[in-house]
Amino acid sequence: MLKSVRVGSSLWWLFVVALGLGGSGTAQAKSPPTVTQLVTLDPNLSELPESITTDGDGRVFFTLVNGQIRELLPNHSTVTIATVPVPTGAFLTGIKVGPDGLIYTTTGGFTPSPAAAFVWRTDPATGVVEQFATLDPNGFPNDIAFEDNGGFFVTDPFLGRLYHLDAWGNVTLASADSRLNGDPASPAFPTHTFGADGIAWDHTGKFLYVGVIDFGRVLRFPYVCHHLGPAQLVAESPALKGIDGIALDRSGTVYAAINTQHRIATIDKRGSIATYATSPLFDSPSGLAFGTGHGDKKIAYITNFAINSVLAGTTPHPAILSVAVPVSGADLIE
Repeated sequence: MLKSVRVGSSLWWLFVVALGLGGSGTAQAKSPPTVTQLVTLDPNLSELPESITTDGDGRVFFTLVNGQIRELLPNHSTVTIATVPVPTGAFLTGIKVGPDGLIYTTTGGFTPSPAAAFVWRTDPATGVVEQFATLDPNGFPNDIAFEDNGGFFVTDPFLGRLYHLDAWGNVTLASADSRLNGDPASPAFPTHTFGADGIAWDHTGKFLYVGVIDFGRVLRFPYVCHHLGPAQLVAESPALKGIDGIALDRSGTVYAAINTQHRIATIDKRGSIATYATSPLFDSPSGLAFGTGHGDKKIAYITNFAINSVLAGTTPHPAILSVAVPVSGADLIE
């Protein structure tokens, strides 16, 4: 029982501190953020959204595994910008808008033949698609992070690699750190091992963050004069197993779509992990991007990939969702 004792202050203050209501006491529990469904998609048409991104003009784009690049309009309808000629048996995966204003996407397949490990470039004004670069056919190119000079990095979760592509599509190996590999002993998905996947810059542009799906791991690479330094471990936990798309806010907090656990997690600058959002609406969230338009800079857009429901034979719920965040996203490189 709480005792009422005066110690040089009012009884009321003692009750306030004891209940955790005072400014210097324990913070009150915050209400969980509301997850909102913006767009419902049709799994029967292979409308499974894998990745999502925003550009400096406030536009929101996302990929469907069937090859479509769509734009999410302010009224929450969508329009198809282009269709990438995805090879048979392959999938459209990552998406980012480059400093040139063009849309870059990746494709990958579960077998090396037919070859599917490509980077594509699309003009959003005309819908014209061209193949930009070819990667190792044994891999599965996934996510993209741009530099300010038009070059960019691409993750490959099958091969556990981080590639660098220059503005002309020339490919070099940026990192093959063993911590980028998947885990054959305990894969997050039943279909294949998955290593390096989601990739994003911090707000300073001095660190490049990469999530590793099977191990629930987040690494960061120091970035100086367009070169990456050795990878540093930020966090690793079963709570992050299945980590997919990531994005950072301006405070340095990583927001992560935890695909196989159907939730959004955060990792702060000290590596502390917390669940940010859970909802019955989540069905394998895979991509996450902060808004950049007027009125949505504190909104995170999320793709409901629904792949685990597909694999389990249960009813999938592919969708585009949103959730409010307390701090706006890191500035885009453009």
